[in-house]
Amino acid sequence: MLASRLIGLETEYATLILGSHEVESHALPAAQQVYSALCDVIREDQPTVPGVFDHDQLFLANGAAVSFESHPTMLQKPGGFLEIATPEVHAPSELLTCQRSVDSLAADAAINSRTGFDIRILKNSRDALGHVYGCHENYEAEVAHGFLLLIYRIFILLLWGIQVLSLLASLPVMAAILVVVFACKTIKGQAVAFDKPDDLFDGVPRWVATPLLAILRCVHLPTVLILRFVVRHIAFRRQRRCLTAFLVSRVVLCGTGTLDPNGRYHVSAKGIAIDSVADMGGFNGEKPIFVFGHWLGQFCAKSFYSLGSTWQMFGRKQRLQIGLSDSNLSELAEYVKVGSVSLLLDMIESGHHRKMPRVKSPLQALARITSDWNLVTRVATNRGEMSALDLQKSYLAAAEAFVARVPTVHHGEAPLILKRWRELLDAAVAYRKDAANFSDALGKIDWLTKRAMLDQLGADSEWTDKKKIDLRYHELSGDGYFNKLVATLPETQLVNQPEIDRRRRSPPPNSPAARRGWLIREFADSEEKLLCDWGFGLIGHGKQQRRVHFTDSHHV
Repeated sequence: MLASRLIGLETEYATLILGSHEVESHALPAAQQVYSALCDVIREDQPTVPGVFDHDQLFLANGAAVSFESHPTMLQKPGGFLEIATPEVHAPSELLTCQRSVDSLAADAAINSRTGFDIRILKNSRDALGHVYGCHENYEAEVAHGFLLLIYRIFILLLWGIQVLSLLASLPVMAAILVVVFACKTIKGQAVAFDKPDDLFDGVPRWVATPLLAILRCVHLPTVLILRFVVRHIAFRRQRRCLTAFLVSRVVLCGTGTLDPNGRYHVSAKGIAIDSVADMGGFNGEKPIFVFGHWLGQFCAKSFYSLGSTWQMFGRKQRLQIGLSDSNLSELAEYVKVGSVSLLLDMIESGHHRKMPRVKSPLQALARITSDWNLVTRVATNRGEMSALDLQKSYLAAAEAFVARVPTVHHGEAPLILKRWRELLDAAVAYRKDAANFSDALGKIDWLTKRAMLDQLGADSEWTDKKKIDLRYHELSGDGYFNKLVATLPETQLVNQPEIDRRRRSPPPNSPAARRGWLIREFADSEEKLLCDWGFGLIGHGKQQRRVHFTDSHHV
């Protein structure tokens, strides 16, 4: 069935405290405090259990997972991001419903949190200080095929061996770190909690902690270098070669727009921050189009828990993660975003990808397209110069031809994907023909909808007034500017409230999330201790602990 593979979304939500200008910065709640308050509300909403590798992570009975995205040194400062990953599903329409249920959960958690502050959730990708975050898309795909799959597995075997050596080499460093932490906290009379790694270095002088952590990073450097070679030259080679031009041009349909400190408007908040095509996305703060940070975590972090967990990396199907993805509020844009990629992956894996266009300088092309809200920029491709709309038209035509060759019985959601993709593209083309025509795009294309709101302020308006619209456009509440607009445009809403409420309570069927959600609901409040990861759960204590596998597939 077309467009039927395991897919999922991970969204980082920022917190906004209304009236914060009336409160001194030191009086604002710490990031850790806000996260704890949000989690308290989520626990009241439904059963939850901690994660296997991160006890601060929450796995929910509806199949989703909540985690805290903040640097350990920033836990006691205002800010931080709440990340919620949807359950893994097989259909774009089901994913859209799950994403809307997650949005609803995050919004209610903020409004009902008990911190003494009026906290709101922003589903955006860039804050007023220029920090970039947002959304990651995940797709189960063939990591390689034929002879290249053999090469990939040889490298994974090599990485497994280096993983063992790195683990042995890091043990003395870890021992030194624990001794230093214990000594510093004992001197200060602080309790030592080794079950919370994020709090480990509280009270430890930076000049002591920094060199020890640097040594630990050096121990893992060989793993990082080999892994970087694999992700740039071997893993998902076909997919990256064929999807790059599509993703670079997709920002004109699925970008959410952002206003930079100089008052310039860009069509994609994520697009202006991308600095590589394929990389770790975390080791040195890089922000690639294709992200492999979860592989880095597998070889450099999870090895402390289980070397055997690396076995899953030998599988033919792995998780392809896309980092060039804004956090959409438009349901049409969010559906097309995941549906089109899922369909194009079917084309690539079936061999119908030879005629797909390719941009010659992806990062340069992305920078130019993202900075051009008039949609006139043309970039160099293997077919000559093309605009972002030309590239999208080419991909859509190729997808339509591919679906036409597939028997109707196997179409699945493909016709709906093509219809909505065409609708979104037509709205952008209408704006390109007449810059005063926003009507077709309102509530459908986020960056154009936001642009229309900004234009209403007039050319002489202050940057702070424009930035307020830029941020509060993304607020997930009845006061959010996008939500106010779509309330007057019911035709732009693709998912009804009963479906959202159902997915907020229970996971989708025919998914690994179904068994995981059932297990959480059964054991969350029982005497049997339950810890969860995406692919398995651990029930019980000590020698009586047993592992329950949810699926043979991998987390997406």
